[in-house]
Amino acid sequence: MNRPHVIVNCAMSADGKVALPTRKQLRISSDDDIERMYKLRNESDAVLVGIETILSDDPKLTVKEKYVNNPNQPIRIILDSNCRTPVDALAVNDLAKTLIITSKKCSKKFNDNVKVIQCKTDEEGQIDLGSLLELLYNLKIKTLMVEGGSTIIWTFLNKRLVDDFYVYMAPLIIGGIKTPTMANGKGIKSIDELISLEIVKVSRLGPGVLFHFKMIK
Repeated sequence: MNRPHVIVNCAMSADGKVALPTRKQLRISSDDDIERMYKLRNESDAVLVGIETILSDDPKLTVKEKYVNNPNQPIRIILDSNCRTPVDALAVNDLAKTLIITSKKCSKKFNDNVKVIQCKTDEEGQIDLGSLLELLYNLKIKTLMVEGGSTIIWTFLNKRLVDDFYVYMAPLIIGGIKTPTMANGKGIKSIDELISLEIVKVSRLGPGVLFHFKMIK
């Protein structure tokens, strides 16, 4: 399958959490990690998130000039099966191009920089990632940065569609049995389904630690 090089990037607490127990977002990354994230985003052709991230966090998904001079704004990709993206969401503003990937036709009217594309779905009715990546490759997207949320990250990992996996771990403990983790979703059913990673590099970054993994396929 022809597909882009897939990079997954996320930040978590020392106990693997990515939000408060109430599911409210909090800043986990240090200043150094935020700068690293923006530089990685700047080097990518596109950045991808799921609709839940859009609805809960309303991110711009652009590169700030504070961190990168003369930034190259990546194409913003939103996985949104039922076209729930608000027409006034920050990720559909005119600062960069946006692709909204849906499973059915969408009657909403967005700005000219936004394109809605239908894509095949999997057995669970979600966007089929294999079909999506082939579609993006045909659109000349060679490097894709996946930023979340945790269900999207789990799906990419579970489908073995990740090439580089960066995890910033902050020296924080959040706790909570229902607190969102870095990779949610259904999880594996048996030891045979374990997702194995190779450690490429571990480095100190600000007050935390940055892990760089590659997937063992």
